[in-house]
Amino acid sequence: MFSVVAQHQLQLDASTSDKALKLQLSQHLSQMPRRMDRLALLTLLLAVPFRGQLKPGCGIYLAADYPSLANMYALLDTVVVQQQLPKPFEFVNSVSNAACFYAAQMLQLDGPNMFIGAGREPWQALAELAYADLHGNVVPEALLIRCLQGNNQLSGEAVQLRAGNWQPVQWQFSEFAAAPR
Repeated sequence: MFSVVAQHQLQLDASTSDKALKLQLSQHLSQMPRRMDRLALLTLLLAVPFRGQLKPGCGIYLAADYPSLANMYALLDTVVVQQQLPKPFEFVNSVSNAACFYAAQMLQLDGPNMFIGAGREPWQALAELAYADLHGNVVPEALLIRCLQGNNQLSGEAVQLRAGNWQPVQWQFSEFAAAPR
């Protein structure tokens, strides 16, 4: 099934501002993308440790149990309450796959990328998507990312996979993190 190449976890204080996230990210990037939402910032912070070690055709598979809440509220306020057309930033970032686009751009990847809205345990769904692409020779490797926000947490996990012989049993990040390398 899989071979785990590397993994990364990130735990931040839930009250961390977007400005602080941008400052932390700017320590790793010479040029920051513009108009990113909180989901994109967290995704980039989870992806940056993999920069330079991924093959160009690597796929990105992102799961979050939330959309960008601030953008969704702004979009709904503009469209429903104010009955106006949304601003381009509100509209583009309301499509959560924008976070994948920013990660692919930063990592210089041209493989497929996708976002799924997920519940408490998204690892099986992410891994099944990656499995199909890895074993169908669509991608040479996969970067799976999970972002969590809310309930006093701002965190995430990421794992780099290739096709191999290892298979998780419980489909939790802790298994991927402890898998033989």
